[in-house]
Amino acid sequence: MVQKFLKDKKHLLLALTAVAAVVTGLLLCYYHFRPQASVGNKEILVDIVYEDGSKESFSIQTDALYLEQALETTQGLEIEGSRSEQFGLMIETINGVTAIYGKDHAYWSIELNGSPCNYGVSQQPIQDNEHYQFVYTVVDR
Repeated sequence: MVQKFLKDKKHLLLALTAVAAVVTGLLLCYYHFRPQASVGNKEILVDIVYEDGSKESFSIQTDALYLEQALETTQGLEIEGSRSEQFGLMIETINGVTAIYGKDHAYWSIELNGSPCNYGVSQQPIQDNEHYQFVYTVVDR
């Protein structure tokens, strides 16, 4: 009985070690292959698409590393929202137009070159010649 218990304990320990190794490998891959911000001057295009489909475009010259930094210095573009330590800025208002899911069942989606961004505005690295869209998006109930 004691030998079976020790054998089962060894199998459990081996399984936990294997899981820890896989998780460590995945984290290392993520940190190695994640998108990197490019250093230096770059130009990006930012479109704001409002609920009625109207659009404003901004061509931004910046040396910022992340999208939020580039947007902060853009004339004619005012972005407001709530901030958390974990996720950064959660955009709620762009140029006076508010989209709060809890009130409007809407939010500002962020797209990069026509595809949804994998990061929030504070963590989205930018590179030269990228095209961003902030789209007022209504969620069907």
